[in-house]
Amino acid sequence: MSKTTLNTLAALLLMTGAVMSSHAADLKLLIDDTTSVIPTDVTYRVSPEGLEVKGWVAKRQPHTGRMLGHVEIKLLDEAGSVLAQKDTYMVHYSPTRANPQKASFSTLVPDVPSGTAAIEVAHRVGQAAAGR
Repeated sequence: MSKTTLNTLAALLLMTGAVMSSHAADLKLLIDDTTSVIPTDVTYRVSPEGLEVKGWVAKRQPHTGRMLGHVEIKLLDEAGSVLAQKDTYMVHYSPTRANPQKASFSTLVPDVPSGTAAIEVAHRVGQAAAGR
């Protein structure tokens, strides 16, 4: 390849990275705090692999018992319509899996639809939907 072609490719890669980073800074993070287990310390970042979302879920009120369910992550447009959804399971229960007060989660959404304006994170009881 010629030097001009390589310089053009390098410039395109830098511009793509800048656009992805600025788009990530523009996303709103919406936390559903209406359930007894709520997402906390949620962070996200755009990487070459996709959108990485991670954080913790914690019991609103300390009580005994297991923490069942999964974390539901939805990518929304400006109007609030769901563009994509990904469910993930909780790991790293603390202090123990039998009686945790919190647990962590982490997932990757490989394909972020254009028009994504917000990330909604919620804890849901029940099994995660297949294929998500």
